[in-house]
Amino acid sequence: MDGVAQTTSSRRLLDLVRTRGTISRVELAQLSGLTSPTVTHVVRGLLDLGLVHEVGVQQRGRGQPRRLLSVTADAGYAVGIQVDLTTTTVVVVDFAGTTVASTGLRGSGRRSPDRTVAALVDHVGDLLASAGVPPGQVLGVGLVTHGPQDRDRGVLLTAQPTPAWKEYPLTARLSAGLGLPVLLENDATAAAVGELWTTNLDTETFGLVYMASGIGGAVVVDGVAYRGRASNAVEVGHVPLPGARTGCVCGNHGCTQAEAGPAAVVTQVLGQPDLARRWGVRGLAEDTLADFERVARASRDGDDDATDLLTRSAHRVGQAATVLVNLFDVDTVLLAGPAFATAGPLYRRVVAGELERYALSRTLSPPRVAMSDQVATVAAVGGALSVLRSAPGSPPPPGVQATTTSRLPADQTATIGAP
Repeated sequence: MDGVAQTTSSRRLLDLVRTRGTISRVELAQLSGLTSPTVTHVVRGLLDLGLVHEVGVQQRGRGQPRRLLSVTADAGYAVGIQVDLTTTTVVVVDFAGTTVASTGLRGSGRRSPDRTVAALVDHVGDLLASAGVPPGQVLGVGLVTHGPQDRDRGVLLTAQPTPAWKEYPLTARLSAGLGLPVLLENDATAAAVGELWTTNLDTETFGLVYMASGIGGAVVVDGVAYRGRASNAVEVGHVPLPGARTGCVCGNHGCTQAEAGPAAVVTQVLGQPDLARRWGVRGLAEDTLADFERVARASRDGDDDATDLLTRSAHRVGQAATVLVNLFDVDTVLLAGPAFATAGPLYRRVVAGELERYALSRTLSPPRVAMSDQVATVAAVGGALSVLRSAPGSPPPPGVQATTTSRLPADQTATIGAP
């Protein structure tokens, strides 16, 4: 087996062991489509590297007991960082995919990228120390942000939240500060990856709508995240809606994000000063999610005015979700992102209603809408898991700034549970 095939097979089998918890070699061959000799050879290499270990046997019938494999949790760690205008989440994940430490911080706000990166370096160091994880055991960092991005260069292609962020060398500066390789990832795609590997989904093909201060989307097909030409695919936040005219940061008008995102809801509240006073909505850009959360809590507590505002937003999000379902023919749509922390049940109900009425596939079966189990942190977890998926010994992936301590290899997406 050549080096590329070895790396791809190792990654595929590690994916399966990580997602199943414990699994036998026979099951690995059945689920991966690899031959039994190939599985035996690759597993032997993973055992030698200490990435997996045997945890017992499984007796089935009168045949020879099957030895069960599990990922070695302390074989390495990864850091996931989700940075948004209003919130930042940092997680440390072990090699088995379990979150061992996490913290929430203020968002980037209007601070310069230099100040934001410096703060991230400090907080990551503190979190690793509090979790008792030596930096030498960290494989790398998954940095998760809004798009559009250039993953190869590790930069944002938009002047958001301020012009200083456009083309700023994010991964290079963060890598230099931490002494670790850094991979840039889109927030919605990272959330989809996190869902795929940490949730007991009954499907490996689904769509995802991600809402933080903005709105994004992702699609996973047979266990592989669809990335498009430059990893900026499925931007449902910039789907133009019928009859909508609000200007968007992208330069267009009537985008879902401009019409229905948290900032749009907050703007509508500020247009009714009595509601703003009632709910304590202030309207500062860096407080957008906090203001949106105040509206969501008011709705949860029975305030009809708050519920009406959120319901109008949810119908618009449902229109964008219908476009996603009609384009990709998925039967499951997940909702993820910190904006859904409290408002999620309302959005799930309304989006499901939109799909039941307007999705083309509704005559076959109404698409299912579900909430993420880690609605506020799943993007950061997905960023860390993207790092863990890489098999040892390969070159750094696109967007990674290699360092002398780098242990993060190539980012080649492998299918989970498919040949």
